[in-house]
Amino acid sequence: MKVLLVWPRSESVVLSDELSCCEPLPLEYLAGALKGRHEVEIHDCRLDPPLEQRAQAGATYDVVGVAVPFTCSTRAAMQTAREVKRLWPRALLVLGGHHPTVSNQWLAGCPADYVILGEGGDALLGLADALEKGSPLNDVAGLVPFQRFLADGPPPVGTTARDVKTVAKPDRSLLTRHAQRYFHSYYRPTALIRFSAGCPYRCDFCILWKLTNGRYFTKAVDGVLEELSEISSENLYVVDDEAFIVAKRMHELADAIATSGFRKRFHMYIRADTAVRNPELMEKWRNAGLDSVLVGAESLEEAELDAYKKGAGASETVQAMQLFHSLGVKVRANFIVRPEFERKDFVRVAEQVKTLGVDLPSFSVLTPLPGTNLYERARSEFVVDGPELYDCYHTLFRTKLPVEEFYSALADLVQGTAARTDVPGATQAPVFYYSTGSAFSRMVQAIRDGHKLGEPVSGTPHETPAA
Repeated sequence: MKVLLVWPRSESVVLSDELSCCEPLPLEYLAGALKGRHEVEIHDCRLDPPLEQRAQAGATYDVVGVAVPFTCSTRAAMQTAREVKRLWPRALLVLGGHHPTVSNQWLAGCPADYVILGEGGDALLGLADALEKGSPLNDVAGLVPFQRFLADGPPPVGTTARDVKTVAKPDRSLLTRHAQRYFHSYYRPTALIRFSAGCPYRCDFCILWKLTNGRYFTKAVDGVLEELSEISSENLYVVDDEAFIVAKRMHELADAIATSGFRKRFHMYIRADTAVRNPELMEKWRNAGLDSVLVGAESLEEAELDAYKKGAGASETVQAMQLFHSLGVKVRANFIVRPEFERKDFVRVAEQVKTLGVDLPSFSVLTPLPGTNLYERARSEFVVDGPELYDCYHTLFRTKLPVEEFYSALADLVQGTAARTDVPGATQAPVFYYSTGSAFSRMVQAIRDGHKLGEPVSGTPHETPAA
């Protein structure tokens, strides 16, 4: 069977492709599952010519899969799916990705035939095998008819969880043409890799622990080394929610990387309390190539951390910053901006960034993402809605400040931290998302214009009165 996998381009998002354009690793995983059994191509709408050129060149496919990678990319994926159906009307159109795994919102009207949930490799392989053999598609596990999916929604989050040890290795050979063009912030070029899946913690605003039913899966060390040997890029963005949960295993992996002679620069996520408990492990990873970490600081206010069910305090963030700086590892710390923030709160966060000496600060507006506990509890409080608002740069709630002032303060916070000159040895703007051109300035302006997006919920106007 001939299979085309398509990654959409979202032109309206705040964080544009000019600030971060990572390889579509989920599609490479799907291709890996089909490798050797079916003919697979990947089309990245961000970098490849228009899909129409494929059709004009005579390309035909039995199955076309369109990714809906994030909730905020739903409308772009829908537009891509409609184009696919126009170009290849006889091909079976399948949706998959993070958003349909957790929600069927905003997908009505899509011309898809089926949905694949979760990891998806086995289901896509089963689909292609069944088509080739002429077997009933109803017998394919994990394949859901699209109309039934619209009516019933996805199954409970976590029911499609898979141990990463049993997932086929991603096939990166299909996108070598773009290997030098994929990047994440100043890691240019960069490749993605994951060492684990899931998280044992229960943060209220996070979906990742629910996707694996609270379980934590790790790849075999030999499997990671095999993948590393196939990646040419020096820069590696490790996309695990938290790679360091099992300290013993991460000691073994760091030793294996050092012994194998790999020379890589790693950017990795880590909880502050994990780092503080394992200083020797952090030093070992620094020696193995750890270049920067993303620490979810969220807040330095204990009451806010308790509300997030973070399970860690502000003191761990301070200690982790000191530890990483002593090792020469850069820290990207993320802070959550709440809808009840006043001007003084934005000033407070900016001061905390400076006091902590955060190398690469980033900020997320408190966003109840579909499938999270926070979403189910807070959705009745939304005053505005729409998939584009689920990018962590927009608020769904009524703000204490007038809404235009809220977004103006947020833009000032992002822009102000990027203008700092107090970061020792910084070779680029001290903010994680930056550009040598005008992309960062356009990002700041998009944040400032945030009040223009969204649709009122139940007639509630987006504009909010002054406090």
